[in-house]
Formats: sequence, structure tokens, C-alpha cells
Amino acid sequence: MLVLLPLLVFVGWTAVGLLPARLSAAQFDEYGIAGLSAMLFVSAYWMIPRALELSLTSPMFEAAKFGSLVLLGLILPGSLKRSPWVVQLFFLGNFGAMMAIAGMQYQSMPQRLCNAYLLEDQGITGLGLVVGAILISIAWCVRIAPALSPTLHTAESHDIPGTEHHLDSSSRT
Repeated sequence: MLVLLPLLVFVGWTAVGLLPARLSAAQFDEYGIAGLSAMLFVSAYWMIPRALELSLTSPMFEAAKFGSLVLLGLILPGSLKRSPWVVQLFFLGNFGAMMAIAGMQYQSMPQRLCNAYLLEDQGITGLGLVVGAILISIAWCVRIAPALSPTLHTAESHDIPGTEHHLDSSSRT
């Protein structure tokens, strides 16, 4: 869960450049909301222990896991590029909270949640989910914080996604 699932998303992410430009999802994904919603739904499903167990015992679920996560990796870069920082904060904040809560549940359960994994592995997975949630949050803050520095309320802020200032005719001088 901590290695294969992120690796599948990474495979899709790196394959984005191989797709023809006409296959862009921009017309269906204004502000990145569709892609970021897909991130929440797909990742939530694959955090369910029974779904992971089914993917180990059923070729159909295994194919669904590979396909959904690679496809998620294909659409995420464009969605993040189109989304303003406030939208990113909302979705990535929810994603981080979901990961951390799932990780705490994995750690605190006295019984195995998935028959295919040992109880000790479940605890390690839980810790990894919590640490991953923290690291993703820190990485996002480090990436976006320089863009939100003193220029937020100045004319240069037009370079920051989500901080466009639109002047109406009454405020022009």
C-alpha cells in the first residue's frame, strides 16, 4: 500500500508527456476540481482494507487498481496546474486528513483488517499513512508558501494561481 499505490500514480504522472495534446481533460476539469475529486474517490477506495484484499485475490480488482491509479496519475498534473491554491488546499487538506485518519485506524485496531497482511504490517502501514499525510502537507506548503509571500496583495500576484485581481470599470483610474 505504501509503495505500490504511490508508484502506480507516479507511473501515470510521468507518462503525461507521452499523451497527445488533444487528449487534454482541461475542458472537463475547470479549476482542477474533477481531477482532484477523482483523487479523493480513488484514494479513499484503495485505503479500504477489503478493497486491497480483493485486489490480491481477484485479477479483475487487481486490473482495476492498476488502471485507476495510473489514470489518476495521468490526470493529476493537469488538475493541479489548473487549480487555484485555495482549491488545492481544500482537496489536499481533505486528502491528508483522510490519510492520517486511516493511518490512525490501521494502527489502533487490535485485529487484522486485511487477511493478506500481518498485524505488524498493518501498524507499519498506519504509521506510513500518517507520516505520508504530514510529508504531503509539508511539501505542498513549501511549494505554495513562496508564492503567497508579500506579493499576495500586489500587482505581481497575477502569477499566483487563484489570486487574480479583476478590476471593474469603477475601480480603474
